[in-house]
Amino acid sequence: MRQISKVKMVGHLIEALILLAVISPRCSAQASNSPPVLPTQGENQTASFTGCYELVLGKWWPWSFGEDTIYVTPPTRIELLPEPGKDGFEKYGFAIRAIPPQKRDSTFRPVYSYWQIESVTQVDLVWTNGLSGVTLKLEKHGTELRGWAHPHFDFPIFVPRFQRVTAKRIACQPSP
Repeated sequence: MRQISKVKMVGHLIEALILLAVISPRCSAQASNSPPVLPTQGENQTASFTGCYELVLGKWWPWSFGEDTIYVTPPTRIELLPEPGKDGFEKYGFAIRAIPPQKRDSTFRPVYSYWQIESVTQVDLVWTNGLSGVTLKLEKHGTELRGWAHPHFDFPIFVPRFQRVTAKRIACQPSP
């Protein structure tokens, strides 16, 4: 009888350790109030990505999000700015601005956007409200950036979904 209770106790301990290992990275990432330090990136590295783009989005695969699509859809026209973001989650990278600028809807959590250089040819564009959003993982192909959109939520997704994305460079309109 004692041996069975020891086995049960060890089993419960292992379950608790697995649960702790699964949720610890999420909790520690959310608990941090200070943004990571942006790596020093040469001006010519950011210059190769900065500018205006029109985003062409494919269909979500294997299926769409229905009413939740609003939370994982970036603006169709954007400008990647060379200066670091200033507000909220924007502080995690360089600023992205929608063209034309979008007004924030007070019924939703504010959506912050930023971009980060991953390598000389790769860049990540992120839109998030802290609970949900989308990351575009893009790579240079001539004057275009191509890659995939990956949604993120504050709950587990058991069937990952993704969408093809092409960012076509367009002329930036001068500010009025």
